[in-house]
Amino acid sequence: MKITFLLYDAYRTSGTVRATINLAGALADRHDVEIVSCHRTADHPRPAPPPRVRIRALVDLRPTSRHYAGTAAEQRTPGTVCPHDTVHDGPTPPSGLGEARLAAHLQDSDADVVIATGPYLTCFLAEHGRPDQLRIGQEHAARDLRPDALRDDLDAAVPLLDAYVTVSAADARAHRRALPAAPTRLTAIPVCIPEPCAEPSTGMSRTVVAAGRLTPAGQYDRLLDAFAKVVAVHPDWTLRVYGHGRERGRLRRRIDELALHDNVLLMGARTPMEPEWAKGAIAVVPHRTEASGTTLLAAMSCGVPVVSTDRDHAPREIITHGEDGLLVPAQGAVEDALADAVCRLIENDAERRRMAAAARRTSVRFRPRHIAAQYDALFLDLAPELASRGGHGRRPRAAHRDTDSGRPLWRRALELVGLAGFGSPVRVGCRVLPDGSLAFHTADPALAPDAWQLVLRLRDTAAAGEAVRVRLESRAAEAGTSLEAKLDKGSRALTEGHWDAFVQHVSGNKSRPVLAGPVETARLLDPAARRPADAGCTAWIPYRAPDGGLALRTWHRPAHAEVSSIAAGDTAIRLTGSLHGSVARAHHYRFRARLRGRHAWAFDGRCYVDPYGDFEIGIPLAAVAEHHPGGQARWELRLSAYGGPEVRLGMLTGDLADRRDVTSFPTASYAGPEGRVTVEPCLTQDHELALVSSLAPGGSSAPE
Repeated sequence: MKITFLLYDAYRTSGTVRATINLAGALADRHDVEIVSCHRTADHPRPAPPPRVRIRALVDLRPTSRHYAGTAAEQRTPGTVCPHDTVHDGPTPPSGLGEARLAAHLQDSDADVVIATGPYLTCFLAEHGRPDQLRIGQEHAARDLRPDALRDDLDAAVPLLDAYVTVSAADARAHRRALPAAPTRLTAIPVCIPEPCAEPSTGMSRTVVAAGRLTPAGQYDRLLDAFAKVVAVHPDWTLRVYGHGRERGRLRRRIDELALHDNVLLMGARTPMEPEWAKGAIAVVPHRTEASGTTLLAAMSCGVPVVSTDRDHAPREIITHGEDGLLVPAQGAVEDALADAVCRLIENDAERRRMAAAARRTSVRFRPRHIAAQYDALFLDLAPELASRGGHGRRPRAAHRDTDSGRPLWRRALELVGLAGFGSPVRVGCRVLPDGSLAFHTADPALAPDAWQLVLRLRDTAAAGEAVRVRLESRAAEAGTSLEAKLDKGSRALTEGHWDAFVQHVSGNKSRPVLAGPVETARLLDPAARRPADAGCTAWIPYRAPDGGLALRTWHRPAHAEVSSIAAGDTAIRLTGSLHGSVARAHHYRFRARLRGRHAWAFDGRCYVDPYGDFEIGIPLAAVAEHHPGGQARWELRLSAYGGPEVRLGMLTGDLADRRDVTSFPTASYAGPEGRVTVEPCLTQDHELALVSSLAPGGSSAPE
């Protein structure tokens, strides 16, 4: 049987795209499966479908492609189908060109089953699909949350389909009540979630994780209010919010208002998310529209118990309250309910561990092979109807090949830097081990065991070109044989900087670039990994580079002052942290600040350090205002021990290779001689802490 999935944009990451790709991969074990994307907005879909699932795009909107269709006259003509769907207001709205190509595809398709995802494509399939195919619509949201006009569009389209599949039983019941006379099979099949690509959570991180689009429906503002209550009782816990959306700026301002700079991080989007879920001890889903349950299941599959608002849809059908997670009221005092539930799990380690194990067991029911079996049963039930309409069994045509101009982007990039001899990329994952060592792994069948090595090469420093080589050795795994290389932190000392990875034949005459597989850094958040050590601060943080490559950020500081908390008051900014390295320990310390580019210290004061190396520093705002030169100025900060080295302050520990866009800092202001001076901490490129002072509007604007 040939099955075609219709996605509006398979190249733009979303819960619907992930769920569709997971299901398509599972069905491809038994069927001929393709994904047809109305648009192509990137070179590769994320996540990528399995090799056995073909993908084609109807309208190429990549400006760099020779097939770019953005300037076509028909592309500038608005589409007309399902005008009340939000895709019409999105970045790539339906167009006359897209609708003409999609209609032609449906008429020419040799698929036995066509599955449309979302209202727009469901309505399009109802209007343009052929009766000799099984036409199935998929609904990933709740009916009662759709606007009335959009519900009317769907109610007119659904009776023209063979089946309409919702992701919750409650939503299927709502559709049956609304369409009692529809001949369409109205049924519920939940979303699927694959086996995680990361090790499950250890539950030791003191981290709460939330993820989703940052929209009003996500209720992340209420989550921040709830977490402020949690921090008041448990100040050593942090909240990480993953995702992009128009609410990001408002959430950042709310973090400022609640003084949660030390406890809340807006992480941006991450793909894949499994390694990030595994960093959490608790997950929170505060949405008022979580109909599909994809987020719930993703967290649960990584062994993280979930606190979720209680909706009469996926949350209630997936979570068993008190067994594998907690449900809180979706209306009323949501902030108090969320805070109480999170505190309950924080304060009860045994219950949290029990729920984490139960959450993993629950998620197994939603593995792709189980959900695919339910779709197979639906196809079987509908087969007599298809046969009565003369359904065809034509052989599939040759797969469409979506081409681009010239060579692949990665190869062209390599040629630009003189590495044209490189072969095709190898996907390599990296996992941080409990002792901080790194385990690299790949399942590329073209790499022979013991014949290839992983090479890390230092980038953009005076020592650029320095390299570390580790042999890739065979390792038996559940899914077959893979190759692994271990970089032992106890026996290696890496120069501070960024390192890029590639693989090279032991003969040295063949090399291949590396694309980052799963990068698992959860161990870096375990409390034991962040304790000060006599050897100083030696941080190894693997990460996915912006170009998709695998890279490593290293710091090596025999003496370092790690800042853990920053607070802004009316008279001073206060820093707290701990000293790393025995050479940094002394009896008396001074804190010094000077303007960048100056040799003289503008401020020199005492710093209190306790016997355990914990320090507290107060930076008087009056001293900053007194020495402010006008305009904007940057201040370098140092600790100086009598008879010891000068120690730089920074934020090096943890799992973030670049935290400048993630961490926010409080701003203080002070009325100085020339006007009101604002003072804000910031991080340099090397994650050293600095201060930026500037005159508020109305003050002097003389340059530094």
